[in-house]
Amino acid sequence: MRNHGEKVKDMAESVLPSTARTYAREQRRRVHRRQRTRQRDLLVIARRTAFDGALTSELADVAETDFEADFEERRRAQDIAQLVWARRAADKTGPLTRWAGAQVDRDASLREAPPSEQVAHFARLVPDNLIGRHALQHIESDLEYRARQAEWLRRKAARAEAKVDALRNQVVRDAGTILRVGRHREVNAALRAGYRARATAATDGTIVFPRPARFLHGGHDVTEFAQVVVGHAWIVQVVHATANRAA
Repeated sequence: MRNHGEKVKDMAESVLPSTARTYAREQRRRVHRRQRTRQRDLLVIARRTAFDGALTSELADVAETDFEADFEERRRAQDIAQLVWARRAADKTGPLTRWAGAQVDRDASLREAPPSEQVAHFARLVPDNLIGRHALQHIESDLEYRARQAEWLRRKAARAEAKVDALRNQVVRDAGTILRVGRHREVNAALRAGYRARATAATDGTIVFPRPARFLHGGHDVTEFAQVVVGHAWIVQVVHATANRAA
């Protein structure tokens, strides 16, 4: 970093020193060597087919014309494509993507914009040359990943909240069933036993009960009880098992 005015240029150029430059060059040579070997072998087969001494000149023309050599260009193209992605995956993109992410996080309007507009913003900043376009590709991939990750986290939070809501409703139903059939004392006794089994001794010898040391107090307490204990699986299980016995 030389000065603030050259920060964008330095960030764009920081992506160039890949950690797999030597590997990529060696793999490219291997890919082209395999392709040349395939071409040479097929040409040898074609020559032998066309100029077999047992064929007449007329048959040789036919054989040479009908021979179709498959040089497997598609395979070579796939190998080169995999090589390009492997070489790109080894680029030193950490400083560049962290800088771009910080730029997005600091600007509220840019943060709320879709990834395409965010990429367009950085396209106006980086140099319009090979280095800048290379850096922009990495910025675009990272911004799209951030957008997908944010959406995934939102969906994960929504699923977790839906699961908690379902358990809370279950506790409310079970507690209602317990109170309706008169097993109020039974569920509290089971909870008391559970708290005692999970209690620990403090350094001063006092008994520390786990949180929440909460009992079902009555019909007025069903909603609050469910809200407090829903995050504790063993309590939910005790209440559910007691309700099932009541049913």
